[in-house]
Amino acid sequence: MKKAFDAIPEHLKPRKEEKGQLFKSGFMEKITRTSIYVPVIMHTVIAISFVFLASSYAGLNWWTIAITFVLGWLTWSLTEYWVHRIVYHIHTKNKLLLKIQHLGHGIHHQYPTDPERLAMPPLPAIALISVFFGVFYLIMGWYAFAFFPGFLIGYMLYIALHYAQHRFKAPKFKPLNRLWKFHAQHHYKFPETKAFGVSTRLWDWVFGTMPD
Repeated sequence: MKKAFDAIPEHLKPRKEEKGQLFKSGFMEKITRTSIYVPVIMHTVIAISFVFLASSYAGLNWWTIAITFVLGWLTWSLTEYWVHRIVYHIHTKNKLLLKIQHLGHGIHHQYPTDPERLAMPPLPAIALISVFFGVFYLIMGWYAFAFFPGFLIGYMLYIALHYAQHRFKAPKFKPLNRLWKFHAQHHYKFPETKAFGVSTRLWDWVFGTMPD
């Protein structure tokens, strides 16, 4: 394991300190940190509200809502995999993308147990999910009111699970125990090449990035 750790690129190698500074500005540091409870509660409330709107405003029946909701969750899990793999870990010399990688994810690899940088803060999160809903609505119309909350609950479960993986010991329950160890392999052995899924190993299996 030590040999694998030494092979990790310096910009992704975990530091000894728990917390690291991302911005020189104290204000920017404050608004880019968040307790995990804030985004979990916020996204859950928004998702429940949209399920209600799907029935009362969009007029969708409950079977349609349930099926579309599940499709939204599956779409999130695929998005989780590809954003992690392509945006955050693709090799590039583009300065803008390198900056995005560090701001969005590199800091997490350097300080993986920092409890206030394990989820996107509320302000940028609201801006981003508004864009996602707008895109979904343009593509699928009223069905977006059921698809979007599935996507959002998928994200909420992802950040909650990701937080737990970095803050708590691996549970004895085997499926979760495997996910804990799987994500640890990404951080401490294969940060650039394998184990990109966090809430599921499905897409790593599909796209051939499962660790040996």
